[in-house]
Amino acid sequence: MFDGSGVLWFQQAAHPVLDAVARIFTYLGSEYFYMLILPLWYWCADRRRGHQLAFLFLVSMWLNGLLKDVANMPRPSALLDGVQVLVRESSNGFPSGHAQGAMTVFGYLFAEYQVGWWRALCAVLIVLIAFSRPYLGVHYLGDTLGGLLIGLVVLVLFRWGFAQGLGGTWPRRRKLLLALVVPVILLPLYGESVAYQTLGFLMGFLAGDLYAMQALPYSTPARPAVAAARLGVGLAGFAVLYVLHGALIPNGLPELPGYALLGLWVTAGAPWLFRRLGLAGGGPGTAGETPAAEGLVVPGGTGSAALAGARIQPAAAGPAAGAAALAAPVRPLLRLAAGFLAATALGAALAQPPLDRAQYGPMAGEPARRPVPLVIAHRGGDQRPENTLESFRYAAALGADWIELDVHRIRDGSLVVLHDETVDRTTSGSGDVHAMTLAEVKALDAGYWWTPDGGRTYPYRGRGLTVPTLEEVLQALPGQRLLIELKDDDLQLAEAVARVLEAHGATDRVMVASFHDRTLQHFRQVAPRVPTSLASGEALRFVILQRLGLTPYHRTAGVALQVPEYHGILRVFSGGLVRLAHDRGVEVHTWTVNDPRKMEQMFLAGVDGIVTDRPDLALQVRASLFPTSRR
Repeated sequence: MFDGSGVLWFQQAAHPVLDAVARIFTYLGSEYFYMLILPLWYWCADRRRGHQLAFLFLVSMWLNGLLKDVANMPRPSALLDGVQVLVRESSNGFPSGHAQGAMTVFGYLFAEYQVGWWRALCAVLIVLIAFSRPYLGVHYLGDTLGGLLIGLVVLVLFRWGFAQGLGGTWPRRRKLLLALVVPVILLPLYGESVAYQTLGFLMGFLAGDLYAMQALPYSTPARPAVAAARLGVGLAGFAVLYVLHGALIPNGLPELPGYALLGLWVTAGAPWLFRRLGLAGGGPGTAGETPAAEGLVVPGGTGSAALAGARIQPAAAGPAAGAAALAAPVRPLLRLAAGFLAATALGAALAQPPLDRAQYGPMAGEPARRPVPLVIAHRGGDQRPENTLESFRYAAALGADWIELDVHRIRDGSLVVLHDETVDRTTSGSGDVHAMTLAEVKALDAGYWWTPDGGRTYPYRGRGLTVPTLEEVLQALPGQRLLIELKDDDLQLAEAVARVLEAHGATDRVMVASFHDRTLQHFRQVAPRVPTSLASGEALRFVILQRLGLTPYHRTAGVALQVPEYHGILRVFSGGLVRLAHDRGVEVHTWTVNDPRKMEQMFLAGVDGIVTDRPDLALQVRASLFPTSRR
């Protein structure tokens, strides 16, 4: 279910014609198609059911994004599963959003309209949209079936709630408060872009519909000519707002009221324009226009009114009705629009500009020209004794972009390349390295404990490998880019490293990192031209701000955010983190990633670099994803 066998079964029938058909149906499950179908139903077919459908779909898609973030499962891989990947996507695999969305939308329409040909069409669309995904190599079969099941459960629960009229008797102010507050509370649960879209649009749609049903009535279903005019006018306004949103609003918290304005356009802006342009009539009305039908949850019907056939009685028309409509409470809608617009404008105005990377050397300035993500060999990789010239030369020969190494300052002031505070794990000696002189460290065998076969053999014992100094590494690898970690909370270490880098002319080919905020901040003061990553406390603050959408108001001191995928049970790395970090001019590097599936998943999510013990595997995975790129 979650391997390539199900995908390969579908792809047995692969043919260029079927490829094209599958691409068409996978497009019908995209966000752009739903941007068309949901307003179409709300404006032209059935306002009440359009309200229910949009509410249901937005909640379902937010839930889908949350489940993807929690499950954190990869997609099918051409390299690892042997499947054809005809469509590339960057989000996690389970559950399939296309399958869940198709079941949500077309399942609802299937249940609401009891017409044979219509139900057959809805069922066919659900199946073809859902199973186009494994055929195209985008999802495992388990992803698709899981999406269908989750969509069905959400659909059943919501239809039960609609039928029960849950929330229908709540005071309007309570509904408004929930519509405005709940999306903000839910936002930190995951930070992908879909969360801002769905929660923001949900906020504006539900809040606007509380008043627009009464203040701006229009009749549905509309005659074809009127429906076409409404759709053209409404989508034109939606498209303009959507483009302005992308161009003017920074990613993060300001997106929420920005998308709320889009939701308010659907419920109030477009209906107001329909009335101004004489498009409010044109067909029988529905119960959706009456004050009794407004609210967050509207009791649903049984679908006895067919698409073609029986219709609900028209709403009252004439001068008296028009005057009543004009006297309806439009001021709350104006206040909502003004509030969303003010919040968006204020959020955008207060956003800090990205970090000016031009002040640093090529290590910080190259991402715009970099065709592929970095492969960073952790301590030179585990195919040779770590943190030795042997491992560094091996990683460089493989083609690793950067080599990561660790530096301590020992008793006589020398800078030695070693990970641990003691020499016990990697050398023939024992004791705290800080208490040793360079001569004592150089007397140790740095390949003593390295074994490729679980302890049966130790091929590097007695071969003269020593613990290198930082100077030796810079001299032995003059063209190699290095990621240097300051291992100790020691200001003198920061100063010594800065002097060595300057003396060897290496400031433009290194990046310096440390877990210690104080040490790294001091290094920035003494070597302001050398790019640095974020220290531990700085990275923690950035991740918390990213979850809250507040990174637009934060300036970082470093140019790279280096994080693990998880910290305990908390997932740190995500596509949302990459998106908001890039807005601040900050790269994202993940450590230490040795699983090829995780490598592929992170490459697709937009990571700038992967720190790995297996640079050979990372280079292979990268080449499979970016076959035409050249470094």
